[in-house]
Amino acid sequence: MQYYDEIFRFAYYMTGSEDAACDCTQETFLRLIRFYDTYVEKRKFKAWLFRIARNVCYDYFRRQKEVPSEDVTLGRMPDKAETDRNLRHLERGQVIRAALEKLPRMQRDVVILRFYHELSIKEIAIITDSKIPTVKSRLRQSIGKLRHLLNEEELI
Repeated sequence: MQYYDEIFRFAYYMTGSEDAACDCTQETFLRLIRFYDTYVEKRKFKAWLFRIARNVCYDYFRRQKEVPSEDVTLGRMPDKAETDRNLRHLERGQVIRAALEKLPRMQRDVVILRFYHELSIKEIAIITDSKIPTVKSRLRQSIGKLRHLLNEEELI
């Protein structure tokens, strides 16, 4: 499917779990099939699909009492330099994810859609059912908050 990988990445970033992301991605495409006849705006399909995915992820959180942690998988043993690089990357990613978690849901959604999925402001407005100035404001506020939070962690 054309959008499967993008929806999976979005769901993974929203849920933090590969299993949950698989479930949410499948549910997104099931809802797409189920509600396709209600789709009217043919040129904004991607935004409509992301909106479905966002709602599916929110439904997932409503059903969960706590967000599950990621499973640890065992593979080949990396060398020390690779391990150090991976740990630094993992730590940085965890700090960024923790900073994102401190943002209000709507600001976090805007950041994820804009920077992780490279959607336009107009597409984000459609997905979040907001006006373009509102999306711009949320993006500006969230960047300021992230800059402050990451500065505290000495990442910027």
